[in-house]
Amino acid sequence: MIHDKPGDPTEAILVVDDSATVRRQHRAILSEAGFTVHEAANGYEALELMLTERFALLVVDVHMPEMDGYSFVAAVRREAAQSTVPILMISSDEVATALPLAYTNGANAFLHKPAERGQLTMIARLLVGSAAPSRGAS
Repeated sequence: MIHDKPGDPTEAILVVDDSATVRRQHRAILSEAGFTVHEAANGYEALELMLTERFALLVVDVHMPEMDGYSFVAAVRREAAQSTVPILMISSDEVATALPLAYTNGANAFLHKPAERGQLTMIARLLVGSAAPSRGAS
């Protein structure tokens, strides 16, 4: 569900990935689906941003410098303020290894890189609880 209220976090997604290319790709896909997208290059930057912003979904890479995705997700789950925010982890690691680690650390969903447009949009909408129309739709 998309709300018109300024600052409403129900449509805000934070993409956390050290690759600027991946962040741009995910931003384009999710923006086209009607979401507001914010970016962070690592877990520490994302935690800092989460002190002042509320998000409906976190899309998190596994491998990042300074704080990896698993540590970031575990830190989010320990924080009372946003401990229940849905988290989608994305990795190019072997699914058999990465998937259990993602769920053990608190992720709600997992996608293998590269994330396909349809998969990313569908999972984002499911986790946010949104039937957000694409911006080009009537």
